[in-house]
This record gives sequence, C-alpha cells and structure tokens, in this order.
Amino acid sequence: MEDNEMLDLKKRKGQIAVLTCLGMLWGIGSVFGTGVPVAQASYHNPYTETPEIRLSQQEEAAYLDKKTKALFNTPAKKPVPYVVPKGWQQDLETFKNVRMEKYTSSSKKNNKVLMILPGGGYIQGNHNGHRDWALARAEAVGSGEVYMLDYRFYPEAQYPDALHDAVAAYQVLLQDREKGKAKDIVVVGDSAGSNLTLALALYLRDHKMAMPNSLVLYSAWGDVEQLPSRSTNKNRDVVLGPRNTKMYPAVAYNKGYFRNANLQDPYVSPVYADFTGLPPMLLLTGGNELFVDDSLLVAQRAKEAGVKVENHIYPGMSHDWPLLFPELPASRDTYRVLAKFVNAR
Repeated sequence: MEDNEMLDLKKRKGQIAVLTCLGMLWGIGSVFGTGVPVAQASYHNPYTETPEIRLSQQEEAAYLDKKTKALFNTPAKKPVPYVVPKGWQQDLETFKNVRMEKYTSSSKKNNKVLMILPGGGYIQGNHNGHRDWALARAEAVGSGEVYMLDYRFYPEAQYPDALHDAVAAYQVLLQDREKGKAKDIVVVGDSAGSNLTLALALYLRDHKMAMPNSLVLYSAWGDVEQLPSRSTNKNRDVVLGPRNTKMYPAVAYNKGYFRNANLQDPYVSPVYADFTGLPPMLLLTGGNELFVDDSLLVAQRAKEAGVKVENHIYPGMSHDWPLLFPELPASRDTYRVLAKFVNAR
C-alpha cells in the first residue's frame, strides 16, 4: 500500500470501522440497528461517501479476516432510528398487513423502480445498513423510487409467509403503475432476499402476472439443500461460515424458516424450477462464499431456459461483501455492473 493511502486509511479508520460493524446484523445483532425509521434528511450515505481502499490480494484477505473476527466478537448495540440520507424522503406504508418502506428522490434520471428484498437468512429483517445500501444502488442506476419490503421471518413465520408478502407487495406496486409499467420494476435481493426474488418471479410467471424488468441477485441462495461449495467454501467464507454462529445453522442445517418445507419445491429451492419466461437476471457472487455453486446453478438454469443472464464472480469475496465492505474495489465495481445491466433495459 502507498504511504499516502496508509495515511488516508488511518484518517478514515473510524468511518470504515463503523461501516463494517454495521454488518453485525448478519450474526450478532443490530449494530446498524433495525431502527425505527424516521423521515429526516441531513445524513450522508456512507455507501456512497466512504473512500475506496486498495490492498494487495494477501492484504485484502487479512483485512477481511480481521474485520469479520471483530464483527462476530463485538457486543450488539441497541437499535437506533434511521436517518434518511440527504436527497431522499421516506414514507412508511402497510398494505394487506405487509409493511413497506418507500423512498423517493427528485433527482431521479429515469423511471426505474427498485423493489428491494433484503437478506437475513429468513431469521431477521431490515436494518439500517440495508437501507443505506438500497439507496446507494438506486443512485447508481439513476432511480428515484425505492420500495423495501419488511417481509415476515422465522420464528414468527415460516414458509411460505415471506413469499405471500412479496406477492402482495408486488401487486401494490403494479396498482401504482400505469398499464404496462411493470417493466419499470427491478426486483433486487441479496442472500435470502435473492431466494425470495427468484421465488417471486416464478410465482408471477406461474400465475400469469406482469413480469418485472429484471432480477438482480447478490449472493444468490438458489438451493436450500447442500451443494458442494457449502463444504469447499465452509472456512473460506468469513461472513457466512461457521464463525457466524447465528446465521450459519440457518443455511447449513436448515434450522429456520424452511424447516417444515419440501426442499425441492421450486419456490423453496428455485434451481429445481424451469426458468422459461423469467426476466433477465444479474448475479453478483463472491468467489469464496458458501453459495457460489448456487449462483452457478441458477445461471445454468437461466441459460437452459433461454433467459438472459450475467453472473459476475468476484475472487476472494465472501457472502454479501458489498453490504459489509463497501470500501473495497470489488464492492465498488458492483455498482458499475448494476448500472450497466439495469440501464440497458
């Protein structure tokens, strides 16, 4: 690392530490805070304003290892209210007992609408990091309208409750659009949210409902059963592997939302579905994550069905890395890829 980069890194130490600690919701609790959302607008989004750091491959691996160890060994903090980033307005809506957070900005560059299905292993819900990340991605693609679904999760709910919530929320979005405007909607999910995104698309097709413009899947969870990368990347995935004592059992041993489901049901494990008729897909995958085989199989199913698909695999990255480590070049590149994909349609 260059001397000036090292100096900059020291100056930014506090900011970067805050960002990476936010990801603790993945295994410990609400460091970000699930938050009670409030409509304020003086906060600057760390996902768009934290400077990038560049490390060698060896330094990057050590950096990720150190940061994730800190994440899983720091006590959880109490939830804090969400402060909406500058330029955005928040509205809280409930339709058919389904809660959604709507974010709008007057600085939009197109009519794209992002429907965000956040991850959390189906055992935890929205948190402030997901909110900031969602708005950063909206800005990257020029969208000024974002809906985040607060779907039900385990143990209060089990399959197929979250799917029912996603369908109801999508129907609301369709009602708010003029006829034919479903093509403005881009459904974006990470981890469990990507599983739900695929299930939603399959449900819409099966019930002959208007399809969205496209699907964007971060760290795609396509098969609830055990694929080889669950073993080969078990210790390489520093985010979702065994050190994550909260989330790992939910995905490795099916101890959670899907525990009573047929694991080969296409709405549970979408890789068992025929993808014919689904919209174009973008997959963003870490090379070290437990779900790398899921992404490969999802992409294969899409190609077999004639669906346009891109799968970008980032070597050395673990599960949901753009959410947890926005300061890394591999995270920044996902915004470029996302914008190119979405704005080509």
